[in-house]
Amino acid sequence: MSYRKIVQVGATGNLGVPVHDALLKSGKFEITVLARTSSSFTSSNPSVKVAKLDYSNKQELVDVLRGNDAVVFTLGDPANLETNSKYIIDAAIEAGVKRIIPSEYGGDIHTDTALTNVVFTPKLKVAEYINAKSSAGEIEFTTITNGPFFDWGLTHQFLGFDIPNKKVTIYNGGTRLFNATTLESIATAIVSVLSSPEQYKNRDLRISDFHISQKDILSILEAETNSKFEVAQEVDADKLQETSQANLRKGDWSFPNVFGALVGSVFALDAASHWGESDDTPGLGIPKKDLREEIKKVLQS
Repeated sequence: MSYRKIVQVGATGNLGVPVHDALLKSGKFEITVLARTSSSFTSSNPSVKVAKLDYSNKQELVDVLRGNDAVVFTLGDPANLETNSKYIIDAAIEAGVKRIIPSEYGGDIHTDTALTNVVFTPKLKVAEYINAKSSAGEIEFTTITNGPFFDWGLTHQFLGFDIPNKKVTIYNGGTRLFNATTLESIATAIVSVLSSPEQYKNRDLRISDFHISQKDILSILEAETNSKFEVAQEVDADKLQETSQANLRKGDWSFPNVFGALVGSVFALDAASHWGESDDTPGLGIPKKDLREEIKKVLQS
């Protein structure tokens, strides 16, 4: 039986907005959005309850969460992810919430390689905390791993493409395969999990729209724009990841180091965003997407 009452933590940002829209569009849920006191968030739907509070105020959190079935995290801010997630998880347990979907989206942190990637430390600590609470029978969980956000990655140069200037940064020759998922498909997966919670109880799910390389994307971009992309630079993703992680270990969590470690998790050898074509996508009701069509959508946006 589908859950009915859902709390979304963080309904702004790259993933928060499409997830919020998908929850609304499904018509299945009573939605409460949990936001910081400083948030300017408002929902497009007047039926959505918005609770703005200090995440460290446990009693306020418990009062908001009580009576809800599940909490969906769509938080960014890696610096505060562990602390804020633990605050909310503890309150959810006290409030009797059944299920947690944490902010674990991205590379697969459940691999030996990911365990050594410092940039995943906040997610790993949250996962360890949830697993302990789940093992004690206090709460259930479902995690969703999806590789890089495909559409966001193209528009924000995370996948190496500077589309307006027709330039590309090639990582490891551009042939390294990786799994990637559109924001829309991640949101669809979340709705599916909440609609069939028993099927996905205490499971780590992997989803993807594409199992591709940079060269696959490049060939379509050049064809659709009728332009030759200039190779701005060629980068060894393994060395980039190694250098970035070394700096992160020293406490330098500046953007270049976080970016380098995350890019490495996509393109380096044994990358956390590469698991092949077989995963949990088919069973989650995610429509099959065409790579060319999705790239055309990005170009038209």
